[in-house]
Amino acid sequence: MVTLNGRKLNEVTMNKGHLKSGEVINLEKPAKDMNAEATYALIRTEDMEVIRMVVPKGKTIAEHSVEGEVWVQCLKGFVEFIIENRAQNLSKDDWLYLGKNVSHPLFTKEQTVLFLTILFTNHKEKSS
Repeated sequence: MVTLNGRKLNEVTMNKGHLKSGEVINLEKPAKDMNAEATYALIRTEDMEVIRMVVPKGKTIAEHSVEGEVWVQCLKGFVEFIIENRAQNLSKDDWLYLGKNVSHPLFTKEQTVLFLTILFTNHKEKSS
């Protein structure tokens, strides 16, 4: 489980951030009812989760993995991922792919906004 500010990520996301099919959102300047400095789960379904994640400057998120494929786009700031003992740095407009269960810590060098897309496939594999 990913933690942010000592709490599980699902405790810091806000359900009101969930978008409806066909709804448009600006990732840089969210709607007036959404705090631009907060983390939101924008979409959460059985198959995927999409998160706009704000990570404060100097924050370390301990090593963790996700049971799904992850796509990370850096919308703002600078973040360092450690993947297989190798630093991968992302700044604005950079994109990173992580395979299922790839373990990684991360560290922000300035306030950072990430756009995460997580694709879950475990439920399909179990039913096959």
